Amino acid sequence: MNLRGAAGTGKTATLQELRRGLIEAGRDVLAVAPTVSAVEELQKVGFVNAVTLERLLLDGGPHLNRKTIIVDEAGMVSSRQMGDLLNLATQRTLRLVFSGDTSQIQSVEAGDALRILEKESHLKSTALMEVQRQKPKDYREAIRELRTNPEIGFDKLEAIGAVREVAWLDRPTAIACAYTESDNKRGLVVCATHDEINRVNEAIRSARKQKGELSEGVAVTARISLNWTTAQKSDLYNFTPGQILGFHRPVQGIGKNETVEVIGIENRRLRVRNGKGGTVNVTRKHAKAFDVLAAHSLEVAPSEKLLLTANYQAPGFRATNGELVTVSRVESNGRIHLEDGRVLPDNFKNFAHGYAVTAHRSQGKSVDSVIISGDGMTKELFYVAASRGRHTVQVFTSDKEQLRCSVAESNVRRSASELAAKSGRRQHQRIFRGRAASFESAIHQAEERPSKVRRQFSQKSRKERKNVPGISR
Repeated sequence: MNLRGAAGTGKTATLQELRRGLIEAGRDVLAVAPTVSAVEELQKVGFVNAVTLERLLLDGGPHLNRKTIIVDEAGMVSSRQMGDLLNLATQRTLRLVFSGDTSQIQSVEAGDALRILEKESHLKSTALMEVQRQKPKDYREAIRELRTNPEIGFDKLEAIGAVREVAWLDRPTAIACAYTESDNKRGLVVCATHDEINRVNEAIRSARKQKGELSEGVAVTARISLNWTTAQKSDLYNFTPGQILGFHRPVQGIGKNETVEVIGIENRRLRVRNGKGGTVNVTRKHAKAFDVLAAHSLEVAPSEKLLLTANYQAPGFRATNGELVTVSRVESNGRIHLEDGRVLPDNFKNFAHGYAVTAHRSQGKSVDSVIISGDGMTKELFYVAASRGRHTVQVFTSDKEQLRCSVAESNVRRSASELAAKSGRRQHQRIFRGRAASFESAIHQAEERPSKVRRQFSQKSRKERKNVPGISR
């Protein structure tokens, strides 16, 4: 079955009750989610044994027999993952409960599996309709409209004064002012592009320094992902000496969480240098095991907000990709201490300033106030960003009309079956138009002939013509 609902309708609270009822009924329950951050959210609300969907699929052992599997954030499950999960369910006699929203952000991999199941299968769905997250009524109604009628929803946001038009050059300063005036510990800025994120982060840090909230920091080395696709990483000629690769899966000669430096290409293999100074070969089959990174200098100060950009697990330290943390102090050697007591390991450099994030990284978060910056966002991205706030939302743009038009556009991907059906309809229309045109031409020619020929044609073609819609006898 499928539990679907808009952002903020209480899907997580409903899953908690569902788990309680299943356990009381004697069912063995396991919760999974596509991302590590979603798994940790499940663990916080009582699903202590929750794991990632990939881990479940890799495990697949007989101890899973007859379990009930709750799949949270199911709208982000890809076609490959869904196919493997359904096969596993058949093998192990599993009951599957999906929970998600297909109007939010889709999977990174190909295929929007839950949307396809909702549309083209007999999957039983139960919908949560009442939005709970947004407390002000006007804000709540705007979010409800954004999900199905984005242009009307945008107009409602504008009607409550949430949309401000600010020149592009002045936008970061205006956002920084709004951010520092609010309770920024419970706020979030969502930007349409990475370039906008950099501009806004810099402006907010400058404003915080002026208010005395940030002191002078220490320059540390950080690494950011270049977001190469698997196809880009599979083409060895895209690499150049000196590039950094960060491995999130172990391969022969390279451990998990290890970074290596590209030396060059030799015999259709990528030669890299590991941390011990040895050389290792990396091939195309390793493309899904690493990210291509770029190193840069980043100033970090006490009270700084950081975004952790990679998953990491080691004795004494655990990090989740997309996690927002606050710095307590920075040692002169660059070692960073967090307010929650953790210390970033020397080999963990995957972080950035965390005042502004993308819509993708904001999904799953709830904050008191959200600020959106951009001139263009698709329906799904804008809906996710605008629905993060509990009390307030502010939208900064340099062109209201352009943004209004962009949020009306969806980035939903067509499935193979949808493309085939669309192609079939087009072919049917072409055949119909061709047959109709030929009959019309024949009728016209017959009308110019003697009545005897016309009657012969009429008798001969009547049977065919009566089966063609739009052609009268």
